[in-house]
Amino acid sequence: MKKVLSILIFLIFCSCNKSEFKTIDFGSFEITVPSNWNEYEIKGIDSYVGGIITDTNDTLIFDLGWYSPDVSENDFPMVFDSYGLSELSQKEREILPTTNHLIVDTLSGDIEFEKYLRYKSELDSLDCFEVKFITPRNKGFGATGIYIDSLKGSDENHDKVRFGFYGNHLSDSTQIKFLNAIRTLRFEKYCLQHNL
Repeated sequence: MKKVLSILIFLIFCSCNKSEFKTIDFGSFEITVPSNWNEYEIKGIDSYVGGIITDTNDTLIFDLGWYSPDVSENDFPMVFDSYGLSELSQKEREILPTTNHLIVDTLSGDIEFEKYLRYKSELDSLDCFEVKFITPRNKGFGATGIYIDSLKGSDENHDKVRFGFYGNHLSDSTQIKFLNAIRTLRFEKYCLQHNL
């Protein structure tokens, strides 16, 4: 009886866990996300673009193609003159007081811009690729995501396929869920080509 009860509890536990997550198949890759996150379709021009809407209505967007961006390469310091401040979104203006930033009269002069960079990045491996995980230095201000420089192809042949997947200004809990989801990415088609 104890054995049957243990098996029943295990099965209930497994079915509960499975219902908390789902796998979304985007064709070129798969990702496992919380079950209350939904696929989002976007029409791309020169690449495959799409995304996910989270339970808090954040939009996580991927770009798979020749020109997919690495947001950490445009790591503009959080040093703002009056023009830079006016270019911030309403949400960025709300978050700004809690960040490490500098407001100046002019962007010229003796400013240590590297103290105010937006992003941290960490190289790691995922599936069969080297990847760059990108997070904001200031919680909630900037993009969180992943960049893969080459799923296939090369610069020499001008056919390199890159991949970026980002969410902007995410709360701590959404950022954690997104980073956990990113670690489930699977690029089966590209890994088969990569391993040939």
